[in-house]
Amino acid sequence: MTDKLIVVADLGRVKAYRVTRDDMSPTPKLDLVDDMEFTDAHGRLLDKLTDKAGRFPGNGTGPGGMSIGEKHGIQEETERRLVKQVAERISTLAKNERIWYLAAVKEINPRVVENLHPGVRATMAKNISADLIKIPKEQILSHFNGNR
Repeated sequence: MTDKLIVVADLGRVKAYRVTRDDMSPTPKLDLVDDMEFTDAHGRLLDKLTDKAGRFPGNGTGPGGMSIGEKHGIQEETERRLVKQVAERISTLAKNERIWYLAAVKEINPRVVENLHPGVRATMAKNISADLIKIPKEQILSHFNGNR
């Protein structure tokens, strides 16, 4: 598994590592080649929405007689958009790879794979549902080699 690309992702970040083998070392090493963070994934929804916009006259039951209205599906829409951004970034990173590997958190893994460009999806050699984004890079290879 030398000179391959390993991509790890969650809803807010994508990291790509190049697996290389040094003639002086018996074990392959990982070099970070890309680390992209999606700012929309961070922060509370309350911080992203103002408490003034969208306020409507209420029925008098709430404080101040104003209603804040409902934000129908805003979290789902944000997550859908982030999944597409993650898949787009992975597609860009892996588009020239003959073989590459993916680890994405369980909650988004199938949707990320579904949103990959078809040619990129076809060259993916291994896909695991795991959150490897924060583990030390020295431990990532063991998840793909089965030596856990």
